[in-house]
Amino acid sequence: MAKIYDKGQITIPKTVREASGLAIGDRVVVESRDGEVVIRRPRGVLEFQPPQTAGEALPWPDARRAARTQRSARLAAPEQR
Repeated sequence: MAKIYDKGQITIPKTVREASGLAIGDRVVVESRDGEVVIRRPRGVLEFQPPQTAGEALPWPDARRAARTQRSARLAAPEQR
């Protein structure tokens, strides 16, 4: 169980952090899904992870195009839970 503090912050219990492999400084996505709050790791460019490249950064227009392609593919396919 976690408490919501006055700024909307919560502490994820240590057992949950360890089981999930979360560490200090990790970014997570917080969603409301079917009346529940879900905390998950980000997926894809739009959620903090750079696209997979051969080691070089993509120019901004290419990164944006890759992000849109990934998002479209994710939205087109039903999520597996």
